[in-house]
Amino acid sequence: MDFKRIQIILLVFFIMFDIFLAYLLVERGAFGLNFQDPTSQINPVQEMKDRGIKFSSAVEMNDNAPELAVLKNTPNNELWSKRQQLQNQNISIDPNGVLVSEFSSPVEMDISLGEETHSLTSEDFAWIHENILKDPTYFINGELYLNHWYSPQERMIIIRMVTKRGGSLEDSSMKSAVPISDGTAEIRILLDENYDMVSYMQTYQDPFVRLEDQRKLISTNEVIAVIENRIDTTLPNDAEIVSMTLGYFRSVETKQFNLYLPAWEVIYYRKENGQTVSVLVDAIKGNVVNTKTKT
Repeated sequence: MDFKRIQIILLVFFIMFDIFLAYLLVERGAFGLNFQDPTSQINPVQEMKDRGIKFSSAVEMNDNAPELAVLKNTPNNELWSKRQQLQNQNISIDPNGVLVSEFSSPVEMDISLGEETHSLTSEDFAWIHENILKDPTYFINGELYLNHWYSPQERMIIIRMVTKRGGSLEDSSMKSAVPISDGTAEIRILLDENYDMVSYMQTYQDPFVRLEDQRKLISTNEVIAVIENRIDTTLPNDAEIVSMTLGYFRSVETKQFNLYLPAWEVIYYRKENGQTVSVLVDAIKGNVVNTKTKT
């Protein structure tokens, strides 16, 4: 057997493979290389638009640096302790405190959602909040969930708990309310083909307190740069960014306390496969902390 010939073939193969990998990394911007004029600055937002990515009119791109404080709260068993108040439901609560419920029969929803309507209006949510969320036989502390959006692909309404900028729970009239965006304090309502409520999942957090003074955060333009410069979060060309909002995510979890840090949540929709994807970016450190496919 000609081992020298085999060695040469393998060597050539690995060299070609390394060249191919290097080409892919350069194409995806992994090295952050810029062969243009060194005095010019790359504009990640424009790069996305040049690739065909769309930005919803609700998304505001700028260099403003907002401020939010770090929050702290204590673990709780609120859902377990109040589970008996729920009626006409089959419920279960897992060891992580996630409550899953299926109604004995669909609950009629007097809202405008349908095959032709793919957005939850403020009037729709006002009806849901007054007639559904505030009903203690349907939900536990449902009135505290105030930040909402709708996923038409799943026929799912996502409603999150909010805090004001100082940390305490707020009512819906406070425009400074900031949502808990990481899934640890939300209700996900699933609708049937008639857009009636058939089941839901709920997580809950005790009220928050501010741990320290407000911190200066990265801007929306910097968030886009973070996402665009990572291979695993680079948005596909068929994506549309539908929202960019400030929220909080749980960064530390212990038996005694939880710490929540500010985060930018970027939600985009893929036309090719109908997926809605959420990307959370730490608004202090500027790194991606969570990526979830919602559909």
